[in-house]
Amino acid sequence: MLDFQKSFGQKPNRESKPVYSYAGENPFAIEIDRLFCTYGPKIAVDRLTLRVPTGAVYGFLGPNGAGKTTTIKTLLGLRGMQGGKIRLLNYDITTHGLEARQRTGYLAETNNLYGYMKVGEIVETARRLSSRWNSRTMSRYLDLFNLSTTQKISKLSKGMKGQLALALALGSEPDLLILDEPTSGLDPLKRYEFLNQIVREVSQAGRTIFFSSHNLNEVEQIADRIAIINEGRLIVEDELDNLKLHEKAVKVAFDRPVWVHDLENIPGVRHVMQEGRRFRLLVRGDAEEVAAELEKLGARTVELVEMNLEALFIAYLQGYRENTTENTGQTWQNEKR
Repeated sequence: MLDFQKSFGQKPNRESKPVYSYAGENPFAIEIDRLFCTYGPKIAVDRLTLRVPTGAVYGFLGPNGAGKTTTIKTLLGLRGMQGGKIRLLNYDITTHGLEARQRTGYLAETNNLYGYMKVGEIVETARRLSSRWNSRTMSRYLDLFNLSTTQKISKLSKGMKGQLALALALGSEPDLLILDEPTSGLDPLKRYEFLNQIVREVSQAGRTIFFSSHNLNEVEQIADRIAIINEGRLIVEDELDNLKLHEKAVKVAFDRPVWVHDLENIPGVRHVMQEGRRFRLLVRGDAEEVAAELEKLGARTVELVEMNLEALFIAYLQGYRENTTENTGQTWQNEKR
């Protein structure tokens, strides 16, 4: 972690002028345009385009191997890209990555803290390396996490190390905070404190939070906008409230066999999932009209269901996988038949 922070602390070349204006003058803190990254022959990120509004709490979601960490590392200049463009806080990272990183805080999923140091020593090292530092902010987070400056880092638990790494990232009061699985290893109380205090404080200050997490309940609590990717490709990107407003679910059961194809052909139905003897239909638009059509088909029970983020996440991923399979000419329905 400190190796990365060291690059934050280096002074920029005063003769080098930024290509873009400051973040406050731009509605986007992160602009990704057709990002393309590979590992040998494997495509990790496939022409990904995203716009993260300044001041947003932005959830970046996807299954394991979807390309989330690769995208984050590319944003931070920790790995190269094979195509596309990235602007971070209005700086083109290929020409002014140092300026962007000086105003960015980063918390990795795995934290490489110097175990031989004490907490106070690593805090002082981070202070010296940072171009701007708020000691009061740092002390407040150490108190929040019950971290003593005399504690040896090697003696800290995994969760406490994660808390220390987060405190170090926040000590420089970054304009953009990028978090990769930020609550990994935290107990439920510390997780709650992170979500409801730290995120609130950072976002209320007008700063931007861009984070990935597998805990969808956490994301739903704090994110105002999300993106879901799979196989390096964008599946959906929108305000979370907008998705929940327009995407509805209908659970239906029949007393007779029903073709999935017939359910998919109902206007407004975007995706059909079979759950035992029942079906869950993902609906965009008027769910009551879909329910009426299901009753015409002889449905035994019809139930309108509110969609939470987990249900949306599963539905979008399943829809993506089925569409991908259909494009190869090997549909799930063909296999079942």
